[in-house]
Amino acid sequence: MDKFKRDSLTQAGKLAAAIHREVAKKIKPGLNLLEIEQYVDERIRKSGMLPAFYGYKGYKFATCLSVNEEIVHGLPHDYTLAAGDIISVDLGVSCNGWMVDTARTHAVGKITPKLQQLLASTNQALSVAINEAKVGNTVGDIGAVVEKTVKDAGFFVVKELTGHGVGKTLQEPPTVPNFGRKGSGTQLKVGMVIAIEPITSVDQTDIAVLSDGWTIIARNGSPCAHFEDTVLITEDGPVVLTA
Repeated sequence: MDKFKRDSLTQAGKLAAAIHREVAKKIKPGLNLLEIEQYVDERIRKSGMLPAFYGYKGYKFATCLSVNEEIVHGLPHDYTLAAGDIISVDLGVSCNGWMVDTARTHAVGKITPKLQQLLASTNQALSVAINEAKVGNTVGDIGAVVEKTVKDAGFFVVKELTGHGVGKTLQEPPTVPNFGRKGSGTQLKVGMVIAIEPITSVDQTDIAVLSDGWTIIARNGSPCAHFEDTVLITEDGPVVLTA
């Protein structure tokens, strides 16, 4: 990978990580989703970079904000967070045309022990998956450890939704499933950039898309969690660009 590309991805990743830390401090009952969207959009643009989500397939926001049974791609709208909610904040940053994609799920005030476990196990699944993102391993190695971690905690992966390659566009090959068999699928090579994103639910569920054409929900109303990092594959192991 040439230095310009790596430097651009590194800058984008550092900004995305900083924004996640800042947003985490703001999450509390009474916060409106539109306030999160405005903050993230302005923060990215003032840095001289661009929100990677804006304009992707006609999308008109800097963030995807998914609450409770909303799994991914939730549109920012006039909703005020309440104690007991969980919210996935998904955002992308583009620097010199190179993009990163990253998500965190937050508790709003006090949440149930079951939801605390869901968030913790999904975050843990991301960590162990990143450890598998090594040259010579496969996307099946990543998916297998995600699924095992989540199942061992008593939860479920949402199999219809996957990670992906990322670079000049938000979603590129290869697909990175959250389940699978070790040794199967695309082999990881030096220079690949992938978004690893465990997406989980309390109960096994089918998915549905709301009438807005974007928001994907758990059809049975099960609360869902989503953690994501953009990872660079190097000879020395995985580099988490969005840490």
